[in-house]
Formats: sequence, structure tokens, C-alpha cells
Amino acid sequence: MTPVQTARDATGQVRTARSRLSVREALSSGWPPAGSVLALTVAVLHHYGVDHRQTAVFGVFSVLAVTLPGTLLVRALRGGARHLAEDAAVGTALGHAITVLGYLPERWAGLPLLVPAWPIATIIAFVAIPALRPYWRGAGRAGRAPAAFSWGLAAFVALAVMASGTSFFRDHRLAWPGYAAPYIDMPFHLGLLGELKHHVPPASPFVLGEPLHYHWFVYADMAATSWATGIEPEALLYRLYLLPVLAASIVLTAMIARRLTGGWWPGLAALGLAVFARCPSPCPWAPGLGANIILRDEVPWWSPTQAFGAMLFAALVLLLVDLLRRPRAARGPWVLFAVLLAATLGSKSVFLPILLSGLLCVLAVTALVRRRLHRTAAVAAVMVTTALLFAQIAIFGGTSDGLVVHPLSIFGTVAADVGATTGPSLSLKVAVVLICVFGLGCVWVGLIMLAFRPRAVLDAPVLLLLGVGVSGAAAGLILRFPGSSQRQFLYGAAPYLCLVAVHGLVAVLPPREDARFRRALLAAMGGGVALILTIRRLNDGPRPGAGVPVQRVLGPFLVLVCAVAVLLAALAVAGRRHLSLRPASPAIAAAFVMGLVLPTTAAHVRDTWRGVVRTSPTTVITPGTIAAGRWLRDHSRPGDVVATNSICTTPNPGRCDAQHFSVAAYTERRVLVEGWSYEARTPEEAAKTHVKDAAVPFWDRGRLADNDAAFHRPSPVTVRRLRDRYGVRWLFVDRRHDGPAPALAHLARLRFTAGDWSVYEI
Repeated sequence: MTPVQTARDATGQVRTARSRLSVREALSSGWPPAGSVLALTVAVLHHYGVDHRQTAVFGVFSVLAVTLPGTLLVRALRGGARHLAEDAAVGTALGHAITVLGYLPERWAGLPLLVPAWPIATIIAFVAIPALRPYWRGAGRAGRAPAAFSWGLAAFVALAVMASGTSFFRDHRLAWPGYAAPYIDMPFHLGLLGELKHHVPPASPFVLGEPLHYHWFVYADMAATSWATGIEPEALLYRLYLLPVLAASIVLTAMIARRLTGGWWPGLAALGLAVFARCPSPCPWAPGLGANIILRDEVPWWSPTQAFGAMLFAALVLLLVDLLRRPRAARGPWVLFAVLLAATLGSKSVFLPILLSGLLCVLAVTALVRRRLHRTAAVAAVMVTTALLFAQIAIFGGTSDGLVVHPLSIFGTVAADVGATTGPSLSLKVAVVLICVFGLGCVWVGLIMLAFRPRAVLDAPVLLLLGVGVSGAAAGLILRFPGSSQRQFLYGAAPYLCLVAVHGLVAVLPPREDARFRRALLAAMGGGVALILTIRRLNDGPRPGAGVPVQRVLGPFLVLVCAVAVLLAALAVAGRRHLSLRPASPAIAAAFVMGLVLPTTAAHVRDTWRGVVRTSPTTVITPGTIAAGRWLRDHSRPGDVVATNSICTTPNPGRCDAQHFSVAAYTERRVLVEGWSYEARTPEEAAKTHVKDAAVPFWDRGRLADNDAAFHRPSPVTVRRLRDRYGVRWLFVDRRHDGPAPALAHLARLRFTAGDWSVYEI
């Protein structure tokens, strides 16, 4: 063999080795799991009625107009790249924030098609300016996560997609009759989306002239997306918009856990605790007793404001964790914090109060223990307080939204479910409260473990998260809002209690774990599983009737508490006699308590995979609603006012359930009067009349009478009154159960008919 051939062979071997190494690096990077989740998402969306063109358009817009420019700005403001998934998640949150804040003046000026202007300008700047070009590069090997973490993170995102498909997507189709019986709030959300698509500042589209004191930024974000992509608002709300929002929230939660613990696996553990864990219950007929108080799978879809606010809030918390540990940070992170804070103030009203509580917790503990003022927390607290006051005045109009102090009211529905009665006794309510609180203590047992490692609590980021979680849980347990909306405080606080709980579990683990210690943990966990299954077995039987004795609920619970107390006492005694066992005792106790959680957690995983079937949904959207609504939208002006005879969702005489929102939702026009249950004035009227919000009679009886007269007693006078007094131009008529008088056809021109609906023009 000649020297030339030898050199060629050596060069070929080097190239082969390099190609194998590059393939191995690619497989161990985050791109394969991300690609797998993307393929799964496309398949699920196509199965549930979204064509590939819409998915592609939305995907391109989300990447090029939201995530990419946001990621570039995040890297520039933070002074460099981090982990790619973290950069993209924070960049997604920032991209949505800038989109909202930019859309408001654009829509006000009548230029909503300028939405893509800021991402185009950002990308051009990062290409043309030499000082900004380095931010296109990632962090290299330093920012690479272990393959197991990347695949685990991808699994949680895939689970969010699959759970949505098996539950929400299945019950909310995009074609008749699949959209006939949505969750009652979905037409309400769609109506607000249509309002923000055409009006800034917005007003209530369901009752003409009523102010909109609500957290409406998410609808502005969706409206901007609809203008930029041409995608129907319904497809955005019911399918596309929340998927990247949920993915970003999942990634941000995992990255906060990494900041707290310094490891990768605690992030997956925190996500598992937040997504899967359910409270143990000694009652077999109520296996997840009280679990849905804090953790609900469909909450992001039922409440897009909660999902949008949770993503922005997670990005804020991640930034604060970095700022609290680097008190002399540069201006860039503070600019990023200010922009996200400006978007959060109109996203969901629960987040700024609990964020301020977390910052005050940092300030108070630091002042008491270390005798100094934490300047970073103080600056952030001033900024949050300013944003909170501005939001209360400018966004929420200074209203309380029906807020009252009513401790433990959230447990009323739980007790009613356990006792199969609408009026559970006080003793049954007390028993249910005790069981639920104990169950939540089992889920978050890591919080108790922090008592064994007090130094771990004094870290400023841990104090922040602890203050956020405890204040949110306290608000949810003490306050009451209409429609049990105090749960939103619990929903917002739960992930951060899970993060602190995982931090506590990590803190009690010994530095070195041997095989004996692992076997002890497994044995303790198995003991917890055996105990809860045995108690439930002994308490087995049919669901009790309305007169369920409290002893049947409280007795097994007391047995459970006593068993846990005996174990803890035994561990304490054994730790005194065997000093080598003392460091492992907290971890063993935590494993036993977590074992109590496993059976209900396994049942929840099974239900998530199968999907929870809704029972007896009520048809609120009749055939032709979408076709007639979109025809009116396309043949009218945004300022036109619509009147409808379809007001009550229940046509029962003498009672009106005023939660009808589909006319405004699909016409994207303001309605003279349609549904007033969620108006800012409704809680005040409910307090005066002592009825539920959904049954409050409309306060403007004259307007309601004028509306009814035009449909049921049409005459030149009644129809002209709608036009001249209220500016009504269109009549949206439901012929299903409240058909108009025949004379209406002679006073207004019939323009369109579809299904049960007719559209008249005055």
C-alpha cells in the first residue's frame, strides 16, 4: 500500500468517525424528541378537524413571528444563550407579550395587519447588525441537556397534546354536531376574541354599553394571530393557540426546578407531581376526593386567560430566580422583566397578587434573619405593586368582581359530591376539609421535609416560590368569587408548591445513595400503597345516599392518620437508637407518604389516557349558528349592533339562565342584550336579589322589553325603536323555541337563513 493510499484510508476513517459522532450527537440532542412531539401534534390536530394547511400557517407564524424573534431578544437581553429549550420558552413568552402590547395601539389606530412588523424588524436587525449576529448561535455543549431529560420533557408536552385530544378536542369538534354542546365558557371566550379583533379599547360584546372589566390580553393576542394568519378565531381558540403556550409553560416549570436544585431530574419530578399526583382518599366511591380543587386537566382550555397568564408568570418567576441570586444584574434582564410584567397585568388577575406576596415573603424573611433589605426583591416589589394598581384601575375598573371573604367555601361542592346531597351537613363539610388538607399534605410532603433542612428555606428563590404558593392556596381557601373562580388562585399556586416540594425532597436525600437506601425507599413506598388500599378495601361498598353517616367518611381517615403517626414515631425512635438511620429517616417517611398517593395517581393517569366523558351536555349552539353568524360578520361593519331573541340557554318559563354568548361569538358584533351572567355588574345585582349569578334578572327592564317587543310584537314603532334608540341594524333570529311573529318579515328584510337561524336587516 502506497503512502498516498494510507493517507486516503486514514482520512476516510476520520470522516467516518466524525459522521458517526455527529449522528450520535444529533440523536442525543433535543431535536429528535422535539420532532417527535411535532409529528404527534400534527397528527392529533388533523384527526380533530384541522387541515395541514392551517397547521402549517400557524406553525410558521408561531416560530417566525413569535418564538424566533423573542428568543433572539431574550439572548441579547440576558447576555447570551442558555439551554435551547429554555431560550425558546422564554422567547415564546416574550414574543406573545410584545405581540399583545404592540397589537393594542395598532388595532386602536385601525392597522391590525401591522402585527408582523415587529418580528420582521427584529430578524432583520439581528441579521444586519454585526453586534447582534452572535445571538443566533446557541450555547453549544454547555447548554445541552441529557437525552433522558429531553425525552422526558417531550413526553410531558406530548401528554398535554394527547390529553387535550382525548378530552377537550373530542367534546369540542369544529363541525356540527360536535360543537353543539361546548363547555359553557367557550362561546364567552370566543365572543371576547371577536370583540378584541375589531375594537380597542374593548367593551362587553354581550350587553351593549357595558364596560369590560376583565383580563382580556389573551384575546388580543389571539386576535392579532387571526389577523396575521387568516385563521378563524374558533380554530385558534379550540385547537391551535394554546398548544405552544402549554409547551412553553411545561419547559419553564422544569427550568425553574433546575435553578432551584441544580439538577435535571427534579424538573421532571416537579412536572410529574403537578400533572399526575392526586390526593389519597379513604373513600372508594370518591377515589380522588378533593383532587380537582387544585389540579384539573382541562383548565387551560376552559380558561385561556389562566393558560396565557401561567406562561407569562412562569417566565417572570424564572427571571426573578436569576435576579434574586445575582443582585447586581445588568439592565437587560430588568427590561425583559418589565415587558413580561406589562403583559401579565392584563393576562389573569390572580398572578400579580401572589407574585407580590412572594416578593414580600423574601423581604420579610431576609430582614428578620439577615438584618438587611433585599434590594432586588424590593425593586421587583415596587414594579409589581405599580403594575397591580394600574391593572386594578385601567383594566378592572376598580371593581371587586364579586369578591367576598368566605373561608373554605370551595369545599362545599366536594362535600356535596361525597354525601350525594346538595345540602351537606356541617360535620360532613368539616370531615371533607380534614381529608382534603391531609391529602394535599401528602402530595406536597416535600414542603414538610424542608423543616429538616431549614437552610434550604432561606434561599431567596425558595422563599419567593413558597410565598407565591402559600398565598395562592390561602386566597383560594379563604375567598369566594362568583362561579367558584377562587380556584384560579389554587391553579396558579399549585405548580410552585410542587416545585418547592420537590426541592424539599431533594434536600433530604443523602449525598450518597446506596442499594440498601433505595430498597428502604421502595419498601416504605410499598407500605404506603398497601395501607391506603387496605383502608379503602375495608371501607368498600356502594355509594352512600344523602344520609351518609360522617363516621363512614371520618373513621377510615382517622385510621389513616394514626397509621402515619405511628410510622413517624417509629422512625423517630429508631433514629435515636441507630444514629446511622437518622439521616435517612425523613426520606423514608416521605416515601411512605408518597406511597399513599400512588393508587389515586395511577387511576388519574388511566383516566387521562382514556379521556373523561362528559355527562349529559346541554345543547347551546344550534344548527346554522356558525354559518349565519359568519355571514352576518362578512356582510356588516364592525360597529354594527345586533339584536337577538335568543337570550336564555334554558327556555323554561319564569327562569332565564343568562349564559347565552354564541351570537356575539360567531357574528363578532356587539349585541344589544344576549347574556349578562359574566358582566361586571352582575355580582352586585346578585347580592341585591340573593340569587346566583346565572339567574340574575337583567337590570335594564326597559331595554329587555324593547328587545322582546321587536320580535314578538313587531310594528313600525317597535322595530324603529331598536334602530333609533340603540343603533340596532341587524336582527339575529332563532326559530328553534322562540320564533318571531310573522309580521317581522314585513318590517325587516330577510337576508340569510341557515339551520334554525334567520338574519334580518332593518
